[in-house]
Amino acid sequence: MARAFISLIVIIVLLIFASQNMEEAEIHVVTGKPMAIPMILIIAVSFICGYAVAMFSCIIITARKRKSRDGDNKLPRRYPR
Repeated sequence: MARAFISLIVIIVLLIFASQNMEEAEIHVVTGKPMAIPMILIIAVSFICGYAVAMFSCIIITARKRKSRDGDNKLPRRYPR
C-alpha cells in the first residue's frame, strides 16, 4: 500500500513538472533554421541519453570485473594498476 502511495505521489510530481515545462525552446542545429521543441521533450531526451550512458558504463565495468575474476583479461584497462 505504501509503495502504491509513493508511486502516486511521484507520478503527480512528474505531471506537475511536465505541465510547468510545456513552453517551447529553440534548438539551433549546425545548419538550417532553429527548431522549436517543447522543453519537457528536451528534458526527457537528455534523461534517456544519460540513462543509456550510465547503463553502458555499468555493462562495461561488470564485464571487466567478470573477465578479471575468471582470469581472462581480454578487455583492456584504461589505467594500469
